Amino acid sequence: MDLDRTPSQIANAAADEIRTLNHRTLDPKVFTTPSEVADTLNALTRLLQTLPQSLQQLEAGLELLDENQQIRLDNKPKAETSRQDIFRQVLAVRSALQQARERLGQADEAMREAARPLSRMGAPWPPADGED
Repeated sequence: MDLDRTPSQIANAAADEIRTLNHRTLDPKVFTTPSEVADTLNALTRLLQTLPQSLQQLEAGLELLDENQQIRLDNKPKAETSRQDIFRQVLAVRSALQQARERLGQADEAMREAARPLSRMGAPWPPADGED
């Protein structure tokens, strides 16, 4: 685990890997057995399960920046920006992140539902001697 990178560098690398996965799986023939589909689904489920923590930590970072008055708004001159203006914007971000965490929880449940029947699937048995 390389913790020398910035959070945005790590998030961008993760996004690039998912983009690579999307390109790799454009051809459905890359999956040769149901277990390959299941393994990929399980890995994506693990990813979904960790995203709420990441979003919560983003929220904590933003809150700390706000507490330390390290936020300015680009849409107003400093003289016209009140702490209340910044608070409203921070609150909007926090609310959206909370909603995203809830929706990720719903997506996680859906992924688990998909995994249940998939876990009972396998590739066809090889033909027995004398069978074609």
